[in-house]
Amino acid sequence: MGNGSRSRRLREAMAAGTATAEAGDDPNAARRAQKKAHKARQRRRKNERRHDAVRAIVSRLAPPASGDAFTPLEKTRAWDGAPPIDWSTMRASCDPAKMAYDGDEASASAANAASAAVVTVRAKRKRWQVESFAVVLRELQREHERGGGGGNGGDDARRLKVVDFGAGSGNLTLPLAAAFPSMDFVAVEMKRRSADLVSQRAAAAGLSNVTVLCGMIERAEIGPFDVGVALHACGNATDHSIARCVRANAAFLVSPCCIGKLKFSIAGGSSFSANVVDYKDTALGSRPEREAGAGAAATKASEDARNDDVVVCPPVEAITHPRSRWLSTQLASENEFAALAAAADTGHAAGVPGGDAPSDDVLDIGRAAKTQVELDRAEGAREAGYVVRTLAVLNAAEAPPNKSDLIVGARRGRWRDAFERLAVAVSA
Repeated sequence: MGNGSRSRRLREAMAAGTATAEAGDDPNAARRAQKKAHKARQRRRKNERRHDAVRAIVSRLAPPASGDAFTPLEKTRAWDGAPPIDWSTMRASCDPAKMAYDGDEASASAANAASAAVVTVRAKRKRWQVESFAVVLRELQREHERGGGGGNGGDDARRLKVVDFGAGSGNLTLPLAAAFPSMDFVAVEMKRRSADLVSQRAAAAGLSNVTVLCGMIERAEIGPFDVGVALHACGNATDHSIARCVRANAAFLVSPCCIGKLKFSIAGGSSFSANVVDYKDTALGSRPEREAGAGAAATKASEDARNDDVVVCPPVEAITHPRSRWLSTQLASENEFAALAAAADTGHAAGVPGGDAPSDDVLDIGRAAKTQVELDRAEGAREAGYVVRTLAVLNAAEAPPNKSDLIVGARRGRWRDAFERLAVAVSA
């Protein structure tokens, strides 16, 4: 092989722009290298055109009348100088910084007992995310205890019911349930293994205020509830979470991510597929099953007809985009929203070891696009009769650019004191 591998020599030759047949002991090496370089130039030009188009869209959008500014949560009166969570007393099965992949936190803690506790940046971010939700819940709980009448049901002595949509394995539900023992929490998760982990961890922590439902956000039978929360519910899973809260007249707290997955709902699908599918557990684990009557291809439809595991699910409210009249009246086509959503996901790979970090210009475009998508969600809720606050999570400067937003809403006339404290910024 001479002085190195063929692929390495080709990369070096391409980087230098001098790829030749001799570079790879292959008479076609130069042609392939030139073809790759040509495709790279095409991709670069395509990305530049896409970024220019997004800039043009964002530049012509008039801001909403609400004047939202994504105020840092620390700058509101609700902050009170500290979050209502003491991590030093939190059980390992409820601490996202200590949760083990397999749910065996006890063994993991014992194995690490001999070494000093080290909290990684990722673990700190997870704690900050939980603390952000906890600050808002603290305000709702205070008003409820004062008899503010914010909750559903008209009984101020009643325990508030909080639903975590897309709970995963409990990174948000469990620490909140531990921090607010006077509230009841319902974890809704479509994957059976994750739902079982929530139950396992709640039992290990001795939490009696956690109920787990395995099912889709849009379909789970929850009953009346007071507050809905969703942390990084992918794509239109966040929109389904908000929609369920609006239908239930419940307050909502959501911190979205994965904006690019909105391409699925633009196509009329679910949060994880361009087709309308439901999650169905099988003996081999969890897998998505196509919903009967969803316009599937004939081959797949006949396959599902033979599959006894397929469940025909009731129809649910369709999620369309844009969510608000404010944005829909300013966009020329559905394609423009799709372009915003795609650009809004820029930055996922930033800081990943070995990955190519986006340029500052690309990150700026992504942030601007994501702001418009989140404002669209906020305006959609306002148009449905909600008061909405758009905030930045705690330590937002340390968060990935696509995971720093917090949208909080409540039916107009409810939770007035809490929302006043979330709206008034503290002078620097």
